[in-house]
Amino acid sequence: MGTLLGLLPSPPMLLKAMRGAEVVGLSLLARRQAKIRGVLPVKQAWLNATGDPNFDCVMLEHNGFATVGNDGTGLLPIFIEWCARGGIDAGELIVPGAEPGAMEGAGAGLIVVERRHAAYRTPLSGIGAGGLESVISRNARQQLRRSRRDYETLSLEVAKDEVAALDIFAQLKDLHVRSWTRRGRRHAFTSPFFETFHCAMIAAGMKDGSVDLLRVAAGGHTLGCLYNFRRGGVVSSYQSGFDDEKPGLRPGYLCHAMAIEHYAAAGLTYYDFLAGTNRLKQSFGTEQYELVWRHYRKPTLAFRAESIARKAVALVRRKAPKVG
Repeated sequence: MGTLLGLLPSPPMLLKAMRGAEVVGLSLLARRQAKIRGVLPVKQAWLNATGDPNFDCVMLEHNGFATVGNDGTGLLPIFIEWCARGGIDAGELIVPGAEPGAMEGAGAGLIVVERRHAAYRTPLSGIGAGGLESVISRNARQQLRRSRRDYETLSLEVAKDEVAALDIFAQLKDLHVRSWTRRGRRHAFTSPFFETFHCAMIAAGMKDGSVDLLRVAAGGHTLGCLYNFRRGGVVSSYQSGFDDEKPGLRPGYLCHAMAIEHYAAAGLTYYDFLAGTNRLKQSFGTEQYELVWRHYRKPTLAFRAESIARKAVALVRRKAPKVG
């Protein structure tokens, strides 16, 4: 939140959750004018986001109030109800990347539109001397062992200071951009703000231990780089870059496996792969959960009509005959 506030050209509102005279939670709220489906004008309020894709490219997950001394999950329903009662002048409240349970029971009487995404994580407490192989499936073990045999003299480097961290981040960028461009897909560094934000985030996070930059090498050659967040014993695997040009090799498997084993040895509790599904996450993430991007809309005539039209289109698509 502090990094975002320091970089946005137009700072959002700062919200305080109070218990008497005590501040128990903080969040950011940005307001903007938008059009639903390019037609329906609406005043929007975004929790800990801006609504501008040029800035929201940092992709917030596990959204909620920043708190001290508790997890703050009870604040989101209270905040949503406050907005529904007119606490903020907006027809639509957007809460991106939150855990569904954190908003349970909120929004009665509002029109709710949501997208859910699967997410994966690995408990670290059960990983002992046998390493990651002791907790994953037989097929995943075989893939990991094959990956280990493909390389010799593996090493894991964890950045000790800001200079080393930014050096690894620069190499991560190079590997990430090359990999995604080669596959014809949009990469995370497309928006210039992404790199600006994370360079500032790394500088701040290296001071308080909330950021880790890791590099895995084989015989001195970099196989991949990982950019992780740490909070409350949980490691969030945020971004990565791998030297994956050679077909058949899986440097991503090795990098994440070595990182997981490193954090397990350090006594941390979870390695969170965050939202999104791919083969690696499904192989290593022994627990699956959900994150939701949710819109809370006031039941105006225009929003009700839009909701009816959206459901009708969805019904037609479900009943349409499949070709092929």
